[in-house]
Amino acid sequence: MTPTAKYKVAHSKKLGRYLVTAKNIAAGEVIIREEPIAVGPMVYKKDCFCFACMRTLPKISEGRYVCSRCNFAPLCSVACEVRTNHHTTEECQIFRDNRDLLAESKIDAAGILLALRLWIIKHKNSVVWEKIDCMETHLDKRIDTPVWRDRQVNVVDAIRRLRVPTEIEPPSTELMQKLCAILDVNAFELRSPGAVDGLLLRGLYIEATLMAHDCRGNTHLTVDDNFQLTVYASVTIKQDEPILFNYTSSLLGTADRKDHLREGKYFECECSLCTDPYELQSHLSSVLCPRCKKGFVGIQDTSIVDPYERSRWQCQMCKRTYGGRLIRATLNICRTLIDECEEDADIKRIDDLLKKLSRSLHTNHFLILSLKQKLLTACRKEITSPNPQKKVVQKMLDTCKEVYNVLDIVEPGISRLKGIMLYEMHLPIIILANRSYSAREISSTQLACQLEEARDLLKKALTMLLLEPPTTPEGKLAKRALEELRTLNQNISDVKSLPLEEPKVHVRKTREHRKKIK
Repeated sequence: MTPTAKYKVAHSKKLGRYLVTAKNIAAGEVIIREEPIAVGPMVYKKDCFCFACMRTLPKISEGRYVCSRCNFAPLCSVACEVRTNHHTTEECQIFRDNRDLLAESKIDAAGILLALRLWIIKHKNSVVWEKIDCMETHLDKRIDTPVWRDRQVNVVDAIRRLRVPTEIEPPSTELMQKLCAILDVNAFELRSPGAVDGLLLRGLYIEATLMAHDCRGNTHLTVDDNFQLTVYASVTIKQDEPILFNYTSSLLGTADRKDHLREGKYFECECSLCTDPYELQSHLSSVLCPRCKKGFVGIQDTSIVDPYERSRWQCQMCKRTYGGRLIRATLNICRTLIDECEEDADIKRIDDLLKKLSRSLHTNHFLILSLKQKLLTACRKEITSPNPQKKVVQKMLDTCKEVYNVLDIVEPGISRLKGIMLYEMHLPIIILANRSYSAREISSTQLACQLEEARDLLKKALTMLLLEPPTTPEGKLAKRALEELRTLNQNISDVKSLPLEEPKVHVRKTREHRKKIK
């Protein structure tokens, strides 16, 4: 338990060990702050990654790479200097002693690194090992699965081939499979410091791993450059309520979320989002009814493992039912169309495809949301140009609102994605307001009101983005938002000091009126 006694460990047959609050927690309040036991690469770019300090390596002569920060080459050179908490002398010695074996066998050193680090902890730090040893593994569900066989070949067998110091007991197959399971089930995905090259890492934490899952969690996580993890309450949490984290993506449909949790975390999710046919009206999985073309079709039995095989889907309006295979066929066609839309597709092409897909899917469907993300990327490029088209500015604003409304259902309270959407909404409002005022379509009072609307969005975005560590992309966005808020406040003050002018009234002459004039 933390010194401030904000949480405690509870136990149930269904959840095992999990965390509950020891007092009422306010939204934005820190619940947990802890350092990792171990950190290591998850996505590995061959020959350009330093195992010791988790940074991309600059290339030097003769095709070799050396980290300028710790002089640690990919196969651990003799000149290695240990300058990080996660790179140990024992680990360094093992890599150095096995340099030839690693090179000849083409063993992916990055792939075995985290399991190797836990194995060393077992022999060097019994206190920490006791806590690791208690972590959930679901070994009974992993045996002889594709994941088990992959870890056997690429991690277990590779580590068992290494020459190890005599004082360390050689690793058994059973132990190494257990370490792999501990990492797969309990580790958190992390970004490299400063999000260098978008590199993904995994970090193992003692306390945070005990948070139970809910697809609409009540926590918000951040990780700084030293991999310190902070768990904030995203909403108010009452005393003795579970502390919940979403271990999958909030912008996936129910079937995909459940698949991810089943295959990676080995449990069936039964949260309120997963058990509602229409996902609490977020409609992330809803398909337009082929019969009435008005209602939306949702899965009726959410407990079925494969909802696209033996399940029944029903329209919320006409009550017509459909088989899951028809839904699957519809989604496959939509996926193909989205995949064929290039990353650099222009706004018109993406918008045309959105209109086409909306004839089959709900406009909040997770496939359409993925396409809307592409649309926002294209709009950002246009909106930062000297004279963006008004219709593009309006489209960006409308799309941001649509995505935000879905996020507000699936990510209640404080949310990184919601903070970004709020920030992106404020600029189109400013651009449209200034243009309307320049064209004398609105008065200075109306301009001030619209600028204040943009300011309110910016303030709300900052309540979420300011929780992010300053070196992360979101932390840098928060700094930019603060500067823009100061400028916006000054602009509002200047506008309010302007003399009141009536907007120009544009009268459209009707056909009858033109006849009278003639």
